[in-house]
Amino acid sequence: MIIFYLIALLGFFPVIGFLLAKESKNKAFVFSCSFIVLGLSLFGFISKFSILGSIQEQMLSDQLKDAIDQNIALEDHYFDHFTVTIADENKILWLEEVILFAVDNNSLITAEQLVEFAEPIFTKSDLQIRFYALYSILRDKKFPDFAFSSINTDFVLPKNCNFVSIQLTAFINEGPAVPIAQIQSEDSKIMSISITNQDALIPGFDLASALINDEDIVLNSQLNCQNNLTFSSSLFPKKVSKNKALFGIKISEKDWFVNSQ
Repeated sequence: MIIFYLIALLGFFPVIGFLLAKESKNKAFVFSCSFIVLGLSLFGFISKFSILGSIQEQMLSDQLKDAIDQNIALEDHYFDHFTVTIADENKILWLEEVILFAVDNNSLITAEQLVEFAEPIFTKSDLQIRFYALYSILRDKKFPDFAFSSINTDFVLPKNCNFVSIQLTAFINEGPAVPIAQIQSEDSKIMSISITNQDALIPGFDLASALINDEDIVLNSQLNCQNNLTFSSSLFPKKVSKNKALFGIKISEKDWFVNSQ
């Protein structure tokens, strides 16, 4: 921005020299035209409605890049400036791009601050899905051990069940009624199923989120058999290794309960 002002000032020097010269004529006309041209140039370059590109947006980008390079938090006035400068229809895309850029550059302090600022802007239901996707990308970068969280489930069919399908649904124990993962299989040859973060119904509200927050997970299973016979079970997965993101569960024949018709 300073460079632009210096160029404008240098460009105005010949006009000043003309106005100061004693033999110059039509000074008022020259001054008026010069003032109009310079004013339009400034308006066209630095205003919110710039047709040449907003210097204010460039300033925001430069400040953000400096913060990302240093992996530091931005000052509060940066976000005030962002709210005023960036058009409402561009805010979402702009934030998505800068958050991903910060994460890609391992600037997690800056990225986390941007995500916190972005949350109340992504208010519509379709935008919330995009926000949680951004959140999960940042979270997986910050907590890589949980990026591949899984529950490996082995099960044995009851003797009187001719397999049709099985559905596994993971919840936070005593938490929201929304599942953190859900998967279904209709393959009678597979008696082992792995549930991962990819099986979440809402991006970011998944196994990793529950494990990072040290929540207890309960796995509800429903087994559908021929002749409309159904069974259910509800068990707590257990850690299978020193890796705190890997859990296992075995559903034996005695763990199934017949559902009432």
